[in-house]
Amino acid sequence: MSRFLNTTARIARAIAGTAILASSSTTLAQSVSLDILILDGWVVDGGGNPKVRADVGIRGDEIVAVGRLRGTDAKRTIEARGKYVVPGFIDIHSHSDRGLKADDINLRRAPNLVAQGITTVVGGADGRSGWPISEEIATLRDPGIPMNFVPMVGHGTVRSIVMKDDFRRVATPQEVAQMERLVQAGMNDGAWGIGAGPEYSPGLFSNTEELIALAKVVAPYDGFYFSHQRSQSPIPLWQLPSMNESDLPAMAQGKSLTGTDGMMETIRIGRESGIRVVGTHIKAKGEDTWGHSAVDINMIDRARAEGVQVFLDQYPYNTFGGGPNDVLPDWAYAPPGTNPMSLVGHRLDIDPAAAKANLQKNLADPATRQRIIADTEYTMAMQGGARRHIIVAAEDPSLVGKTLAAVAATNENSVVQQLIDFALAADTIAPSGVLFRPLAGDEFDVVNYMQQEYTATSTDAGISLTPRPGQHPRYFGAFPRKIGHFARDEGVISLPFAIRASTSLPAQIIGLPDRGYIRAGQKADIVIFDYEQIADTATVENPTGASRGIENVIVNGKFTFDQGRPTGALPGIVLNRKDVRGR
Repeated sequence: MSRFLNTTARIARAIAGTAILASSSTTLAQSVSLDILILDGWVVDGGGNPKVRADVGIRGDEIVAVGRLRGTDAKRTIEARGKYVVPGFIDIHSHSDRGLKADDINLRRAPNLVAQGITTVVGGADGRSGWPISEEIATLRDPGIPMNFVPMVGHGTVRSIVMKDDFRRVATPQEVAQMERLVQAGMNDGAWGIGAGPEYSPGLFSNTEELIALAKVVAPYDGFYFSHQRSQSPIPLWQLPSMNESDLPAMAQGKSLTGTDGMMETIRIGRESGIRVVGTHIKAKGEDTWGHSAVDINMIDRARAEGVQVFLDQYPYNTFGGGPNDVLPDWAYAPPGTNPMSLVGHRLDIDPAAAKANLQKNLADPATRQRIIADTEYTMAMQGGARRHIIVAAEDPSLVGKTLAAVAATNENSVVQQLIDFALAADTIAPSGVLFRPLAGDEFDVVNYMQQEYTATSTDAGISLTPRPGQHPRYFGAFPRKIGHFARDEGVISLPFAIRASTSLPAQIIGLPDRGYIRAGQKADIVIFDYEQIADTATVENPTGASRGIENVIVNGKFTFDQGRPTGALPGIVLNRKDVRGR
């Protein structure tokens, strides 16, 4: 707790310094020149405070004054009357790291993320990171990146290094000790904490004790832990009703790992390690879990009252998964007798003709057919039901935009038989014949999670230049959607609340002392937008729609988005923890 309070105290000192600088802004305006002067905008400072009309002065990579600055010499002046001036958005769950390290300079420019107002991203999502951290940092720095990057140690990464291909079991004490040494090396290289994904392989084979041990390693560094939790639905996404219990990982034997178990594990890690923990891209997924947000919030509120530093992050949609989905289980396309558990952690790589032949053989056996039906019905329910499965790719283009339920009814089919018919007719879209964007969440849960003071905004998105059908609209619209749809149009949160969730709150979670606010002494990461116009236009059927209303994005005092267009600039830096905190 003391480490967190120390970080908070540093931020508080920065805020106090702001008041002094702001009060002297008239003198500043008469005596110095600026690189950028933003005049007469509505400043929403990131701290949850109401808007105030003010000018913002930037010199180099820093905000040097907030107040009345008209008349100050500046290389560039922006007349922002009627516009909103806010801190740059911090994406605490991002999959941009691969694109930011690419040789392709166009990928590095991350236009879909820059256009959302994102100025900082966090690595290590779902337990995957570059390694070693020092090499990842070097790769990001040359030739550069458009936004700042927070390096994290991926739990899955270090687990794979230690256990190699023998990861489908609980680690030995000796192996955990090896992982601890790797985590410490990553922190010494400048990482800020651990990213985990115990619903994904290889992390799903770990136990909670392993995660606690690694979380304790980052505690002396004031590090944090964020996790794609072990389950966010009735059972983990990898698990199917047809699986034999004896084949399941040790953590799942003898019990059903629900979303409640996932949240309880995250809270326990925070309690026993003493660090900040985040249940990342939080959701209630599937018909059987709608309303589960109330359970999570109750658990978190109780834990926070006891001093456990628990947070959430969320992308503001009721559809989940980065790409399109199918519904029939993978093992149905595999040779008869294949153990479903053997495919967990592996992509099914099979010739389309062989997949179709295997499906026919599996369906021909009555017992196997019933298992396929049971797994399909479960997956369909977990993804929101047949009426909420929207077709985004099909060999018959006229089906795009229709629901699975509607097509099945037209063909006088059961929904499972319709899926089987699609697969048996598959040609160009193999092996399933059709792909869906399921609406697996309920708006009640989306809003309920969003309204909590400890829920930050995220995208869970990577860099996208040529989106494929069914790609999640969050790649293009997550941050504008929270502001335009939920704050302005729906009014379920206020604008200052939405801005805080996207700026100072994630900065607090990470431990960044100099970003997340519009205040003197903070780094010059700034977004200027038109509140009446800001909106996400990306949809389930058209995920490429560019957001509207964001006019300027500034990263470290340089424009990455200017007058509604990306500049292609790469002014972002890797936020090495040692450089930022001096230790």
